[in-house]
Amino acid sequence: MSKNFCVKFSCIIFCFTAIVYCNKAAAQCGVPPTNGSVTISIANNIVNTYYPGTGNPAAGSNTITIGAIDSRGNATPISAGDLVLIIQMQGADINATNSDAYGDNAAGAPASGYLTSNLNAGYYEYNTVSSIAGPLITFDYSLANSYFNRDYSIVNSIQRYEVIRIPRYYDLKIKTGASVTCPAWNGSTGGVVAIDVNNKFTLSGSIDVSFKGFRAGGGKNLNGATAGNSNGSGVLSNTDYRWNSPITNAANLTGGVKGEGIAGTPAYYFDYGTTFTNTASVEGYIGGSMGRGAPGNAGGGATDGDPSTNQNNSGGGGGGNGGSGGNGGSGWHGTTGDVNTFPTGGYGGSVFAQVSTERFCMGGGGGAGSADSSLSSNEYSCSGGGGGGIIIVRATQYTGSGSVLANGSNAPGVTDTYIPPQTDAAGGGGAGGSIIMVTTGPGIVGLDNITASAIGGAGGDMTNYYDYGPGGGGGGGVIITNGTFLSTDVSGGSNGLTRSVSPTGSIDNNYNATPGNDGVLMSLSSPPKFINLINPSSPCGVLPVTLTDFFATANKNIVDLQWKIANVINLKSFELQYSADGNSFSKLADVNYQNLISAYDYIHVTSSYKNFYRLKMIDNEGKFFYSKILNVPLKTAQGDGVLLMYPNPAYNNLTLKLTSVQNETVDIKIIDNTGKVFINKIFKLKQGANYLSIDGIDKLASSVYFVKVKSPSMDVVEKLIINKK
Repeated sequence: MSKNFCVKFSCIIFCFTAIVYCNKAAAQCGVPPTNGSVTISIANNIVNTYYPGTGNPAAGSNTITIGAIDSRGNATPISAGDLVLIIQMQGADINATNSDAYGDNAAGAPASGYLTSNLNAGYYEYNTVSSIAGPLITFDYSLANSYFNRDYSIVNSIQRYEVIRIPRYYDLKIKTGASVTCPAWNGSTGGVVAIDVNNKFTLSGSIDVSFKGFRAGGGKNLNGATAGNSNGSGVLSNTDYRWNSPITNAANLTGGVKGEGIAGTPAYYFDYGTTFTNTASVEGYIGGSMGRGAPGNAGGGATDGDPSTNQNNSGGGGGGNGGSGGNGGSGWHGTTGDVNTFPTGGYGGSVFAQVSTERFCMGGGGGAGSADSSLSSNEYSCSGGGGGGIIIVRATQYTGSGSVLANGSNAPGVTDTYIPPQTDAAGGGGAGGSIIMVTTGPGIVGLDNITASAIGGAGGDMTNYYDYGPGGGGGGGVIITNGTFLSTDVSGGSNGLTRSVSPTGSIDNNYNATPGNDGVLMSLSSPPKFINLINPSSPCGVLPVTLTDFFATANKNIVDLQWKIANVINLKSFELQYSADGNSFSKLADVNYQNLISAYDYIHVTSSYKNFYRLKMIDNEGKFFYSKILNVPLKTAQGDGVLLMYPNPAYNNLTLKLTSVQNETVDIKIIDNTGKVFINKIFKLKQGANYLSIDGIDKLASSVYFVKVKSPSMDVVEKLIINKK
């Protein structure tokens, strides 16, 4: 992934004019309710049921094995006929080398990101349940994507997907003061609200998944590396990007831990709203959970300026999603006053560059600052902030004046007075999550009085001393809709601050900490419909790039092909394909997708009477799907065909009129339905109209034959009847 994605992101709007809406029936998956109304009147209502996915189901299969139901969710179990969401939450490889190529394998700061190979995080689809027997779900339609579940090992990153039961409503109302939420992500399930409304969704309250996404790196008091410490190739240094935590190497008692994200879960993590740091059973990141390198969209932890004491205390980096996270502040300079003495705060988590209607993720967790003077009871103050979760809602129409929220959380910060004094660094803010709210057909969308927010959390302040590392801000999230909200906010979180000049100085010093970058607003011009590339007949799948129109006009021997697209976020190119028979297609031309261009055309010169065309649309991950097939019979200006035969039926003579686009040689065969050749003639054609007399017709028996015309510019077959009666 390019490091250019780590620059400031302004709000990007993708907006195209749609010509053809998908019809309502095509947008449905399964059988929605046709009447009834449900009203939610209480706060923090959980409507979804959550199951961890197990095994590695492949695209094209129609079964998945699930784990035990998450007791924190709705208790309604999955049953036949239910609509479900399958979503890959974690699954990204990183370059784990201890260098500035950490993460995306691109040399130079920032050391963050992920590899595009073996990248599975963010894929999802809808499907309907045909049957369920114990943990085995059989779906009505084959899977559009493959899904992966894998535990961490020293050579393999974590991969996790979950299966979520989606309630279906005819009319749904969330009253003022009421809300729908989800269990926080726990490494296996949670973090997502998914709702389907077949008619009207009245939102006067809220849907809120703020702080429910990827977890923050947990603050941990460590008093300095001891004998036997290692970064994998030598002793720890203040230039390291990653190393194993003390749960793997007990001597590595330095630094701050990375946040959680698409590439893994760290050794220490912090749950929003608690007052303690959790310790995992495994390291969680290849190469180690500690240090300033930022894996995937998670914020990097601190690399301390003095690993032997861990007392210089640099800040943690913010998490990323639609925007990249900000960097953590520098470590204590040792009275030199130079902010660049130890500029080793955690890097911000990267942008999830693949975000589209086909793919999205939760906000990344912020990394932790380094700590050496905390107690076990307050070390959590050095933690980062958690990311926002995912909201995905489809309805025929919206109304109301409520809100949808997927904000990242602020890092706790080191601000309270303790004895002994806590003079440690703060963590980075969590990134904003992802909000997808779309309609299922044409008509009024109705989001005009509803607000949407997926902002990044603020980096933690460090106010107990001066010139100690504050945290970087969390990156802004993602909002995708085909409507217009009353207001939207995908702002990056502010960086934390520390005091200036003295222990009682003003709290106005960023000390090299930086804010998170703004996220992304994606405006769709029409309601997206589901496409399953493995099983095109399935009404279930993902919400793809939309081909709104594909048509052709013919004039003499020229075919003008034109197409229009909408909702384009992850498209790479088009391959225009041609066939003379409508069955066997070959590539005619490659046409690259151009950003913000919605209309395309291509001119094809042909003299074949029968012409068939289709588009192959290819996204940045190599996935593709096909358009409808266009049948374009070629006509001349006078309305004559390229190949005319007369008389037909014939008796003892036959004349062909061939209209050629160039001077060329043509091979003409008369064959029967078995392919046996009865007459084979070769003629030289001039450009324009050519009249050819075919000898030997009088020797043919009464029957049905075919005239096959083949030249560099023609490939035509027409039926010929010989009648001797």
